[in-house]
Amino acid sequence: MHVAMGALCGVTGGPSTYALRLAEALGARDDLRLTVLTDEPSRFGHVRAAVVEVKGGRGLGRIPWQHVRLPRALRAIRPDLYHDTKNALPWRLRAPGVVTVHDLAHLRCPETFGFASRLFLRISTADAVRRARIVIVPSESTARDLEELLPASRGKVRVVPHGIAPLPEPSPDALERVRAKVKGPFVLHVGTIQARKNVDLLVRAVRLLRAAGLPHRVVLAGRRGWRSDAAFAEIARDGTALWLGEVPADDLAALHALADAFCSPSGYEGFGFTVAEAMAAGVPVVAGRNSSLPEVVGDSGVLLDALAPEAIATGLGALLRDPERRRALAAAGRARAAAFTWERAAEATVRAYRDALAR
Repeated sequence: MHVAMGALCGVTGGPSTYALRLAEALGARDDLRLTVLTDEPSRFGHVRAAVVEVKGGRGLGRIPWQHVRLPRALRAIRPDLYHDTKNALPWRLRAPGVVTVHDLAHLRCPETFGFASRLFLRISTADAVRRARIVIVPSESTARDLEELLPASRGKVRVVPHGIAPLPEPSPDALERVRAKVKGPFVLHVGTIQARKNVDLLVRAVRLLRAAGLPHRVVLAGRRGWRSDAAFAEIARDGTALWLGEVPADDLAALHALADAFCSPSGYEGFGFTVAEAMAAGVPVVAGRNSSLPEVVGDSGVLLDALAPEAIATGLGALLRDPERRRALAAAGRARAAAFTWERAAEATVRAYRDALAR
């Protein structure tokens, strides 16, 4: 079975991580031959696969990347099956198509997207779901969203939870560097800062905790995304929050090693990569009780019934004041995250490929 995978990775985030890690796991198998078509071929140099560069793909450049250059490359390699890893399928696709739909945030939380991005996702996702033989989603929550909002998916959906690649042990230099930057105890948030992540509410919650006597700040690692003005207004108000932007892998590992807790008050997640990664790193997590997050966290973290500064402060503050509970949740989180492996994801993905070829 010759599988071609489309991996648009020019913008960092969950979908690009998914494409890379899944390609690594698929490339290690002996029951398929993998070709990766990507805008960032250097990221896949270590993968046991043929790698074909398809240039472009950022912003509105995704349209010609997806529908002109990608089909041209596919015609040249003639795979048995094409798997798109980011909510779309190219027009004039000759091979059977499989698509991964990470979430339906553009339909569940449309106000958190810019107009062009929302329009592209709405059209491309609905089209891909209609034309795909199989639709892969990372959670039962996303499967339910597809059933409700895009009924053309019925009978095609396969739930394949993402894997989690544990962070490496941080170097002594990274630990020293991060300690010097953050200067004291902190709560960690990792991910793109955008409206549905509710970073502004987290900063306000930590401000309340500081007013109540806790010394913690919130440290934010990740790029600036859509509709982030409210978050950055709160970040700029005082010393409650420290935004580091995107950080190198060693510093990210050090941040996890030093954090007292990880908090994600996101209003919607298709899976919750950063929450699962924090659990795998042994950081006790606080997250919203919504979308896929209860599936990922289970009873191994604190789930918030409301996303408001006072509710976040209550849940987070109780955890920060209880070292024994933090240790228990850190251990439980590690154990739960260990079930999410890329080998299991690859095995389930190959079953989905076989289903697609049999339809």
